[in-house]
Amino acid sequence: MKRLSILVSATSVAGFLAAMPAMAAEYTMILAHTLSDTAHPLYKAFEKIEADIEEKSGGRIDVQHQAGGALGGDRELMESLLLGDVQFVPVSTSGAVQFVPEFAVFDIPYVFPSDTTKLRAILNDSDFTGEIEGVLAEKNLKFGGFYNAGFRNLTTSNVAVQSPEDIEQEGLRIRVMENPYHVTIWKSLGGAPTPISFPELYGALQQGVVDGQENPYGHILSQRFYEVQQYLTNTNHILLANVNLINKEWYDSLPGDLQNAIDEVLDEAEAFQWALQDEMTSQQRAQIEEKLKVIDLSEEQLAAFREKTAPVADMVRENIGDDLVDSLMNAVNNQ
Repeated sequence: MKRLSILVSATSVAGFLAAMPAMAAEYTMILAHTLSDTAHPLYKAFEKIEADIEEKSGGRIDVQHQAGGALGGDRELMESLLLGDVQFVPVSTSGAVQFVPEFAVFDIPYVFPSDTTKLRAILNDSDFTGEIEGVLAEKNLKFGGFYNAGFRNLTTSNVAVQSPEDIEQEGLRIRVMENPYHVTIWKSLGGAPTPISFPELYGALQQGVVDGQENPYGHILSQRFYEVQQYLTNTNHILLANVNLINKEWYDSLPGDLQNAIDEVLDEAEAFQWALQDEMTSQQRAQIEEKLKVIDLSEEQLAAFREKTAPVADMVRENIGDDLVDSLMNAVNNQ
């Protein structure tokens, strides 16, 4: 009887221990963004960051991945990041320009090369990179590297756009981000720019609130914009540079070994994302061609878009000064 009692007691203890939750993490890192397509190279990079930080920290950092705008759009996420309520926000530079005005350099049309080796060096390994890092540090943000999400292209519902005149004559309403430079770009091209948050864009296209939008191939596919659009014009006017931003106060509060773990994970994730984006770009083009009528512009046609949007560079210089713009131009010219 005594032996049975001991056996029952031991079994109960084992069951209790098995039911106990794993040891609580020492730190929580909320990683929040607006992307919902799990096949997108950006999303896969975010998943890698989540898994690798938890692994390399030995479970001491609990990464809570909040995707698809679950915690809000770009504005809400940037506000939460700066307040420290969210610790990690990967966001497009255009979506963060309200909070980091210096990101306006990325909104100058037709600046960046299409060669991804050169592009990666400009963004992540140049004097320009160092200046961006310093700008962010002053705003209590830690720079975590730039990702390549491709170049923005125009899609439309009923008009095959081949020139700025096509946009102006039809008075096309083009959805833009809440970004003054994007508004100016489409006004200069004769359109009616309409700011709409990314999570609401599909519905706006479907309901005819806007006639078109501009995003890279990956976003057009992941959000199924091709279901409510008919044409894609390869304008390639702005690079969608995604930047990893971490609340610096939270990062600085971590012990050195955990900071090193995060830095190592971000370095590895950067190489992973750029390689995956390169691999998928040609596939995305083929998929787009199956779903939309694709218009490739000649150099002469592209020149008309460049000419119309050239004043945006002066607007950027006026608002943020010459230094950062010149630094970017030097980095581009040195590649």
